[in-house]
Amino acid sequence: MAVQIDLKVKVRDQFGKGANKRLRRIGATPAVLYGNREKALPLYFDTNEFLKQTHGEVHENIIFNLKIENSANKEETVRAIIKELQFEPIKDTLVHVDFYETVADKPISIEVPVEAVGEAKGVKIGGGILDHVKRQILVECLPTAIPDSIRVDVTNLDAGEAIHVRDVKAPEGVIILEDPDTVLFTISHGEKVVAAEPAAPPSEPEAAK
Repeated sequence: MAVQIDLKVKVRDQFGKGANKRLRRIGATPAVLYGNREKALPLYFDTNEFLKQTHGEVHENIIFNLKIENSANKEETVRAIIKELQFEPIKDTLVHVDFYETVADKPISIEVPVEAVGEAKGVKIGGGILDHVKRQILVECLPTAIPDSIRVDVTNLDAGEAIHVRDVKAPEGVIILEDPDTVLFTISHGEKVVAAEPAAPPSEPEAAK
């Protein structure tokens, strides 16, 4: 199931590029919470704490338990997933996050990674190459049922064959929304190295008669 992370966030009362730059200078990241509200809620959080909690690897199928503190020091906790991350292009530092609030009993659509399990026959025996054609697929499920990945057994996959979405069994409570004919894995033929045959020795000239 999806990883859950607790994150303390605060409501922003200042907006615009200047206010966002001031937040970043003190080690905070501006954010916005969308979803089940009349208006989007502007937030900010400690950048180092966010990176520490996520180990620097952020993806959509993490559920964040956002502990929101407002100006009156009152706190509410909501569950949310990340919809978009923005990074500074040169330094690759985090500059903004969009969260999307989820409801426990309301299914959501989300992309999850596709993972190959086992060693394909076409690789082990045939010397082919496993091509991972599609690395994420769209699924629908409750927020608490988001899988870490969709695991696909490729053991029997042979050269020239493919595994499609229709061949995959989704985890319980998960519906795959992709086209059933979408290719996930194939085996391509590996390049065979043929040893060059040694050149024949030059023939000796016949003796003059």
